[in-house]
Amino acid sequence: MADVLLVILVLLPAVLTFFLKSNAALAFLALCGGFAAITLSGSDIQHLIGQTKITSLTSNNVDLALLAIPLLLTLILTYRSVSSKNSRYFSIVPALCAGGLLAVVAAPMFSDALQTNVTSSKFWHDLQNAQSYIVGVGLLSSLLLIWTGGFKHGHSKKHK
Repeated sequence: MADVLLVILVLLPAVLTFFLKSNAALAFLALCGGFAAITLSGSDIQHLIGQTKITSLTSNNVDLALLAIPLLLTLILTYRSVSSKNSRYFSIVPALCAGGLLAVVAAPMFSDALQTNVTSSKFWHDLQNAQSYIVGVGLLSSLLLIWTGGFKHGHSKKHK
C-alpha cells in the first residue's frame, strides 16, 4: 500500500503535465514555494487555525493543502501552454522531480490519514536519500526550461 501511494505521488505531476500540456517548470517552482511556506510559516499558520476553532482541520491537512494546491493550480492554469513536442518531453524531468519532492514531503502526512507506515518503505528511503538530487535536478531543469522558453519583449509590428 505504501509503495503504491508513493508511485502515485511521484507519477501524478508527470501524467498531468503530459496530458494537460502544462508547464511543469512552473509547477515544480510552485511546489517549492508551497514547501517554503510550510517550512517558514507552518507554526504561524497552525496558530492562526487554532484561533479559528475549526476542529476538522489538522496541521497535516493544512500542510498538504499548501503543498498540493499551488502545484495543481499551476498545472491547471498553464493548461496547453506547452505547444512543441520537444518541450513536452523535456517537461517530464521537472514533473518527475516535482512528484519525487511531493512524495518525500507529503507521504508521511498521508501516513496518518491512511494509517499506513510509508516511512518503512524501501522506496521512500530511496526517495529520501535522493531528495537533494531531486531538488537540484528539478530546479536546474525548471530554470533551463523557463530560460529557453523565449521571452516576449514587446516588439511591435509596424502597420503598413
